[in-house]
Amino acid sequence: MSFGPTYVRDGDIGLRRSARARPRHGIQKETLVHGLLTVMLYMALLRATGMWYGYPSNFDDGISVDPLPQKLMLYSLIPMIGLYIILEPNRFLSYFRRIPVLVTVVAGFSLISIALSVSFGASARGIAAVTILTIAPLLYRRRYGSVDTFKVLQNFAIFAAFANVLYTAAFPQFAIMGGSYAGMVKGLFYHKNTMGQFFAVAFIVVVSIGLPSRRLRYRTVFRWAALLLMLLLIAISRSSTAVVMLAMGLATLTGLKVMFKIGNTGVRSFFLFFLCLILGFIGATAYLGAAQLIADAFGKDLTFSGRTNIWEQLIPLVYDKPIFGYGFALFRQPEIMEEFVRVTFDARSTHNTYLELALNIGVPGTIAWVAFLFKRLGQRITTVSVGASLNEVQAKEVAIIIMIMIGAMMEAGLMLAPVVLWPLMVVCLPKDPSPSSFRPSPRKAAMSNSRRRLAV
Repeated sequence: MSFGPTYVRDGDIGLRRSARARPRHGIQKETLVHGLLTVMLYMALLRATGMWYGYPSNFDDGISVDPLPQKLMLYSLIPMIGLYIILEPNRFLSYFRRIPVLVTVVAGFSLISIALSVSFGASARGIAAVTILTIAPLLYRRRYGSVDTFKVLQNFAIFAAFANVLYTAAFPQFAIMGGSYAGMVKGLFYHKNTMGQFFAVAFIVVVSIGLPSRRLRYRTVFRWAALLLMLLLIAISRSSTAVVMLAMGLATLTGLKVMFKIGNTGVRSFFLFFLCLILGFIGATAYLGAAQLIADAFGKDLTFSGRTNIWEQLIPLVYDKPIFGYGFALFRQPEIMEEFVRVTFDARSTHNTYLELALNIGVPGTIAWVAFLFKRLGQRITTVSVGASLNEVQAKEVAIIIMIMIGAMMEAGLMLAPVVLWPLMVVCLPKDPSPSSFRPSPRKAAMSNSRRRLAV
C-alpha cells in the first residue's frame, strides 16, 4: 500500500469560489442615530417657535387657540428620546455625568419650587416641557458638536424665513394682526414679538462673519436672500425688542472678530477687562440716547415694553416668597397674572424674564442661573478655538447668549421656558464645542482555544 502524495489531473485543478458575502439589509446604527437626532432637533425648534397655520389675527376678542398640534409635537419627542436611550444608553448617560454645579443649584430650586407651588399641575407641566425641549437639542449638540449643530439651525432659520413670507402673502387674514396691533405682521407665529425675536437671533445664526468666497454658489445666494427676508420680517413685525437684540448681536460679532485675532488667552482677558470698563460708561451713555430714539419710534418708553405699571405690582411679590418663589412656570399662566396684576389691559406676561424667574423659582435660583450664563460667556470669550469654523460658531454662540440675556430684560419667557428661543440658547451652552468623546467599554475576550482539550 502506498502512502505517497496523491496527484490530481490537470483538468481537475481549479480555484474554489469564495463564499459570497450576504448583502446587509436595514439601516446602519449610526445612520439611524443621526436621522433620529436630526428629526428631534427640527421638531424641538418647530415646537418652540410655535409656528402653525391659522392663528387668529386679533386676540382682543378673546379667541382661543387649539393647543393640540403643539402638544402632539411636544409629546412626540418623548418616544424619540426613549428610542435614542435604547440605541446608545451608555453614551446618553455619559452626557449627563458632569453637570455644572450652578445648573444643579438651579435644578434644585426649580424642583423645590414645584413642591411648594401654588399650582402643582401647572408647574409640573412647565418643567416637563422645558426638560423635553432641553434634552432633544442638547443630545444633537453633544453628539455632533457645535459646527454641525449650527448647520441644522441655519437650515431651519432659512426655511422659516421663506415659509413666513410665503404664508403672509398667501394668508394675510391670519398673518397680519388686528385690534391694538393692527398692521403688524406675525406670520406663522402666535405673536408679532415672537416672530421678531426669533428672526433677530436667526439672522445671527445664518450670517457669515468672514469674507464671501470668490465663487458664487446657489447656496450662498439662497442664504443672502433669506437674510434679506429676515430683516424684512423684523421690520414689519415692529418689535422694538427684536431691533435692540439684532443691533447688540451684530455689535458682539464685530467685537469678537477683532478679539479672536489675539491668540494669547491672558492678553485677551486683560484686553476684555479694560475694554468693558472703558466702553461700559461710554456705551451706557450712548445707549440711553439711541434707546430713546428707538423707543420713540415705536411709541414706547426706555423699557421698550411700556409695562412699568406691571412691574410695580409684581416686584413686591418677590419679597413675599424670595427663596423658592411661587412655583416653576407659574407666572407664565394667564390666570395667575390676572389674579396678581390689576391693569387696564390684558396683562399676559411679566414682560421681564428675570422678574419672572425670581417669582417662579426664587431669587437664589435666578442668581445662580445668571451666574452660570456669565461664566459660560467668559469661557467662550477667553478661549481660542482651532479652526476658522469653530471660531465663527463660538462668536455666534456668545452673540446669541448676549442677545437673549438683553431681550430677557424686555420680554418674558426667553429662558427656562418652552418657547421660541430656548432651544437656540441650549445648543450654545455646552462647554466643549467638539463632539463629546465616548469610549464604549471593551468586550470580554472570547475563550481561548488553548483551554480546550485537543482531540487525539
